[in-house]
Amino acid sequence: MKDQRAQQEIEYVLEPGTQVVVSEGVATFTGTFPDEESMKEAEQTARSIKGVKSVVNKASIAHKVQTAVDSNVPAK
Repeated sequence: MKDQRAQQEIEYVLEPGTQVVVSEGVATFTGTFPDEESMKEAEQTARSIKGVKSVVNKASIAHKVQTAVDSNVPAK
């Protein structure tokens, strides 16, 4: 019951695309965080919840695709 409650509290702050499972006091993140700040916030939230003993992060951070514009190329 403690694990389920802790999991629900963590899920409340998670971004779409990121999942957490709490089992025997261990919160495990999977999926993709939009940025490093979101990942750190989720980890801190998990650590602050009563019943969570440790945090395992198997999630990744989304890579934002940037397009470069070369200003030296004349427009067609």
